[in-house]
Amino acid sequence: MPPARRRPRPKAASASAASSKAIEMGRAARIAGAAVLGGIAMTLALVAATLPPAPRASAPQVSGADAHPAPDDRLRRCRTVTTADADCEAAWEAKRRRFFGERRSER
Repeated sequence: MPPARRRPRPKAASASAASSKAIEMGRAARIAGAAVLGGIAMTLALVAATLPPAPRASAPQVSGADAHPAPDDRLRRCRTVTTADADCEAAWEAKRRRFFGERRSER
């Protein structure tokens, strides 16, 4: 007589088997959400590409009052002077006061 075959035991229900459908629905919902967000992004990109560019503001006008004064001829000459010169020292002192915003009376 051939050996008797055992019947397989039914598997017990598990929490993972019961929630597999819920997980699959979660994946489908995530895919659908990503598709919706992608569609919104594409729509915004197309709208931005088809709109005319906004008018740009003109560049501000620069007045001469804001510009730095041209270097003095004395300072150009004094750059190369190697000996003590009272005229050069006075010119450099005036330039230093202008640079640091000092007044003559503060000294």
